[in-house]
Amino acid sequence: MNWIIGFIKKFFPNLFGGLSKFILGFLGPLIGPFIQFFTSFLRKVGLFFLVLAAIAAAIFAFATIMEALISEVVRATAPEWIDIGRMFLPSNISYCLGLLIVARLKSLVFMWVTRLSEKFLHT
Repeated sequence: MNWIIGFIKKFFPNLFGGLSKFILGFLGPLIGPFIQFFTSFLRKVGLFFLVLAAIAAAIFAFATIMEALISEVVRATAPEWIDIGRMFLPSNISYCLGLLIVARLKSLVFMWVTRLSEKFLHT
């Protein structure tokens, strides 16, 4: 019975000691490139979201400024002039402006997608 207990006391520490050396030797060279790939990926994703946030902030600031300017112009103008000016506008002006805005946004999105894809290809 003592030889079984002695065998088990020596066998398992030697087994796990050798197993840990094998696992460290096997996984050690794989950990460095994996961490490098993971940090590179997170850097690119972070850069993408940073550019996206900058574009959204610029659009929001532009829209806020334009709204403030137009509201000040309308407030400073006599109401009769606005009514007279409204008579010269076509009835589908909102549709026309919406179409122009969508076309412009489409071209802006295409331009930024092209720039971002070129940037990510070269980083």
